Amino acid sequence: MASNAMAAFVVAIVVLLVALKSSSAFVVAPVTRCVPPSTSCVTVSRAAANSDTVTPSAESVASLSSSKEDDAKNISELAVLLDDAITYNTKNSSSTLVTNLMKLRQSDPIAAETYLDDILSIIASGSNRRTFIPRLSTRLSRKARLRSMSRVLDVSTPSADEGEAANNNEADDDVGAARRRRRALAVLLRTIDKESSSGGTTIIRQIETMAVRDAKQDELGSRVPENLETPKYVVIARRKAGYEIRNYEPYSLCTVEMKSSVKANDEKRARTDAKVSMPQLSGASSFGALAGYLFGKNSQETAMKMTTPVLTTNAGMDDGATSADNTKEMSFVLPSSYWTEAGIASAPQPLDGSGLRLQRDEGGPRATLMFGGFANKAEVKERKAQLLSLLEGDEDYVISDGAKIILSQYNDPFTPPWKRLNEVSVKVTSK
Repeated sequence: MASNAMAAFVVAIVVLLVALKSSSAFVVAPVTRCVPPSTSCVTVSRAAANSDTVTPSAESVASLSSSKEDDAKNISELAVLLDDAITYNTKNSSSTLVTNLMKLRQSDPIAAETYLDDILSIIASGSNRRTFIPRLSTRLSRKARLRSMSRVLDVSTPSADEGEAANNNEADDDVGAARRRRRALAVLLRTIDKESSSGGTTIIRQIETMAVRDAKQDELGSRVPENLETPKYVVIARRKAGYEIRNYEPYSLCTVEMKSSVKANDEKRARTDAKVSMPQLSGASSFGALAGYLFGKNSQETAMKMTTPVLTTNAGMDDGATSADNTKEMSFVLPSSYWTEAGIASAPQPLDGSGLRLQRDEGGPRATLMFGGFANKAEVKERKAQLLSLLEGDEDYVISDGAKIILSQYNDPFTPPWKRLNEVSVKVTSK
């Protein structure tokens, strides 16, 4: 009996070692490339992806072979960097990955996309490989770490009607899906760079646990960015149905119509727009115009501090709606020094012809419903309908006459969806 038990133990150890060995090796899959000017994607070998022709001439065989070897070496080094970053980041590899990506984006955007594609191919090659043990700990298995990273990407990648995809009317095809996956990876790399291992748990496992936990949308109020001014309010009542009645103090706004008569290529608008975009918000050009004003493109050339949230009136509306009541507007909250009547009078004025205007919100009671994730059109429509339905049964408050529902988005574009805070709110009056 003892000998049989010992034999079984030895076999189990051998199986574990074989599994660990197989899970720690990287086999880089073929790379999917979208070859211009075609809009279709083709799967090619890495050597073919870097060559000008599918079938190289005899004279180029040697150089292609050398290129393939160099490419394999670079991928191997990238895989080592990635694994250190998602394990314990002992060599600060996450900062190297993010810095490399930022430099490539500034110098060669196509190379930056290739860089992200290479990382995605490493994740796919590792996470799709089979092993003798279905779920090894991320502490022991590189394969388990890559699978964990793949799962985080799955919950972080927006659909075609979310974020920049919806903003640019991006097609729901393989090309569009690849772009969205790259964007999600770039955000995840930044998230990894901000994390540190705790209690011996790998960084990627911590992030996956956080994503699953925060996706439940508990404690949404804790997602408001620190050190950014936001309108002040007190909570009057919290309803069991999940919404709040808040009483806001007055605050000031800079507002732009999202379908302004000032064209995007108009000289006046060009003077006002900052070279800034907010891919996760509807109307990146509107955001750019507002950011330009806040960062100093105004009558006094005064730069102001960023605030939160970004407010959108009539968000989630069908594109065909054009009546005055359905006008889409986006607003930035001005710094608190401009919230009084005297303060807004002294605020820097928008440049003539920019399409921007300053206005003051007198505050007062608002019914507010919070939610996380991406605020895509379908989600916003659903949350607006939910809030209106809940208010129909409220015993103390009704919607104020002529009040419009406002979407508030609190986080920057590099915030993963499980850390995002959004709200829909409407002004209410006591019964």
